[in-house]
Amino acid sequence: MEIKPEIIFIGILILVPAQWFLSPSETGHLKYHLNSLIATAKQYLPDFLTMKKDSDAEAAESKAMEDETNPDGNGAYGMGRYLRQRAPEVEFRVGDVVYHKKLGFRGLIIGWDELAIAPEKFLKVAHGDNKNFATQPNYAILIDTRDRFTPQMSYVVQENIQLDKGTIWHPLVEKFFDGFDEKRLKYIMRPVYKQYYPDD
Repeated sequence: MEIKPEIIFIGILILVPAQWFLSPSETGHLKYHLNSLIATAKQYLPDFLTMKKDSDAEAAESKAMEDETNPDGNGAYGMGRYLRQRAPEVEFRVGDVVYHKKLGFRGLIIGWDELAIAPEKFLKVAHGDNKNFATQPNYAILIDTRDRFTPQMSYVVQENIQLDKGTIWHPLVEKFFDGFDEKRLKYIMRPVYKQYYPDD
C-alpha cells in the first residue's frame, strides 16, 4: 500500500508542533502542554474540516472580542478587558500572592471584578447559598501547581482569601508578569495588563 505524499506532509505538519508541545522545559508541565494541544485541536479541527466561509469566521471572532471586552457581557471571571477603577472595598491587587482560607491553596491574582461577573450557573455552584458573595469583589487567581497537580485557575470571592508571601509556580505566570519584586513581595504586571488595572 502506497502512502500519498499529501498524507506524509500533513503528518509531518502535525507531528513537528506536537513534538515541540510535548517537550517542555519541566516535566510537570507535560500534562498542561498536552491538554493545550488537544484543546487547540478540538477548537480548530471542526472549522478546518467544514471549511467555514471567511465572513463567518470574522463574525465569530468579532463577537468573541466583543464579549471579552464588554464588562456587562461575557468578559467574565475577572478577565474582561476593560479599565478597572479601584474602589475602596477591593482589598487585593493584581500581582498579590494570596492564600485561600477554606480550600488551602496559594495563588496569584491576575484579575478582579468589583462585583462577580460570571454566568449565573457558575455562581450558584461556586457561591452556593451565599448570595452576598456576588456583590463582593471576586478575583481571578492562578493556583500554585505545588498545591494542585495540574495548572488551574480559580475565581474566588474576597472574604475567602488573605495575603501570603513567596512566589507561585504556574506555567502562565510569565504571560501576565515580568517578574517578582522581592521588596514589595508582589509580582510586576506586564504593561499590556497595566492598562486595565492602572492603580494596581
